[in-house]
Amino acid sequence: MELLVWLENTGFGIWMREADYLYSLFPYTFVLAMHTVGLALLVGPKVAIDLRILGVAPSLPLAPMEPFFRLMWTGFWLNAVTGVILIPGFAIIRLTDPVFYIKLAIIALAIVNLRSTYREVFRGGSDSRQPSARAKVQAVTSLGLWTAAIVTGRLLGYEYSPFVRWAALRVFVITAIAIAVIGAGGFMAARSLGWSKAVRQRG
Repeated sequence: MELLVWLENTGFGIWMREADYLYSLFPYTFVLAMHTVGLALLVGPKVAIDLRILGVAPSLPLAPMEPFFRLMWTGFWLNAVTGVILIPGFAIIRLTDPVFYIKLAIIALAIVNLRSTYREVFRGGSDSRQPSARAKVQAVTSLGLWTAAIVTGRLLGYEYSPFVRWAALRVFVITAIAIAVIGAGGFMAARSLGWSKAVRQRG
């Protein structure tokens, strides 16, 4: 704990925590914005690839999507660097919060999944138009992991109010279930009406 107190009271920690309120510069806001940009660069393309693996836009080959992995790694390192920069200003809150470590563990698993997907889909194992069953399992796992990472990251914003934090978690869970049910229902309806088959034929 003494180390965390020292970290928060370094010049950099104080600057990150208080400069937004004292000066015209907004270091915390800017770094947090870059953290969000990094997340978008990482998760956005990965979700697109995962959905394609699962059958969305079947006429689109996977091979041209390989360069997105360079963009995703750029987003990952931007996210990692800005995340480290954000910690000193709120070291005690962040580094004593179990949710923070849960988030890190989920991200670590998601990165392992990302590398596995790359090897499976773009380095053998899956046809560019017919991904393997293993690739589809990886895609579903990826969507779940990144959703969990985003949810835990959002919950970190409610560290001062456990009641609000768990209320927010319940909202996220209910919303996710509703989206899954609606999506599954829509897919089943599309299949029963022959829409999916028509899309595949056009592809």
